Amino acid sequence: MHICVVCHESSLTGAPRIGFDIALHLSGTFEVTLVSKKDGPLISFSKYQGLKDRYVVTDTNHEISSMTYGQRVDCASGLLKELAVDLLYVNSVAASDWCEGGRRAGVPVVLHVHETRKSLPSLLSSVGTPGVLQYVDLLVGASQAAIDDIKELTGADVGMEHNFGIFVDVGEVVGGSKQPVPPVFNVMGDKMGWDRPVVAMCGLAQPRKGSDIFLEIARRLEELDFLWIGPWMPKEAPLNRECHAHLESLALGNLYYSGLTDNPYAYLRGIDTFLLTSREDPNPLVVAEAMLLKRKVVVFSDTGSSRLLAERFGYVLAGHPSVDRAVDLLPGIVRSSGRWLEDEYDELLNTVSGERRLNELEKILVGLSPE
Repeated sequence: MHICVVCHESSLTGAPRIGFDIALHLSGTFEVTLVSKKDGPLISFSKYQGLKDRYVVTDTNHEISSMTYGQRVDCASGLLKELAVDLLYVNSVAASDWCEGGRRAGVPVVLHVHETRKSLPSLLSSVGTPGVLQYVDLLVGASQAAIDDIKELTGADVGMEHNFGIFVDVGEVVGGSKQPVPPVFNVMGDKMGWDRPVVAMCGLAQPRKGSDIFLEIARRLEELDFLWIGPWMPKEAPLNRECHAHLESLALGNLYYSGLTDNPYAYLRGIDTFLLTSREDPNPLVVAEAMLLKRKVVVFSDTGSSRLLAERFGYVLAGHPSVDRAVDLLPGIVRSSGRWLEDEYDELLNTVSGERRLNELEKILVGLSPE
């Protein structure tokens, strides 16, 4: 069986990493072509070198291409026919134009939804179509909420669905955490000393990730250090321009940022508490990654499905992300021992390790194949 896995980009973010790992797993049994609509650094990782010979970049990502929806569908269906694909795995709604391409090429289509209701409408209008589910044979979700949200927003259903959840590469996380960590600096250029408790958030700084919320919490909790792991400066994170300007005006000394990094685990190792400030984040990998490194993790119940993991292995604060609730409760959480993480670590490993999930998904995909 020849499977084509399509990712919207090859960035270091969660959805592409999941897509690449699915492609890697399937390549152990099947012929796999990995397509990215926008190139990026992820393919250069050593673990993915076996995929490079069947890696195709189409440059049709909506952020960089002026092609119409119809042109992108034609491109997708043409490539699928040329490759003689037996099954299409579309790894994100941000690549959902390929779903109609797959139907036109006459192959079963799987759509893996990582997005939820706030980000879905813009993607369905700018990348795909509100009628996308008519082209889908199997709907896979990063969470049940992601599945439910796309069905509700499109008013459609799919005959088969599978709540895949998330998984992480335990060896990569633990091994990466032991590597040397580059220094991090605040807005004045001062290097963090790692001599005070550190609260961290990870991702591309922007309003959806709550960088402004993180900044305000740092301003009000001067006794703690705060570290943003990932792009923060406007050059790397253009949607964070206003927030960074506010940071500069405050000359805040206890907020540091790493910039783009391919090893967030080396930073997570040194923190005390991970705080998910995202206004919307369906099921980010970094929550599980921080837990694997035995860091305390705090999420808000209305951010996404991370609350289900945090209810078992972390802390859940009620409602939408709130500066006031975080300021009230974070100091106590930071001071707590977190020893229960040691007792439940084996259960955590079993929950977030990927082998079981990938094998289960593979069996479902085999059932979709016309062969």
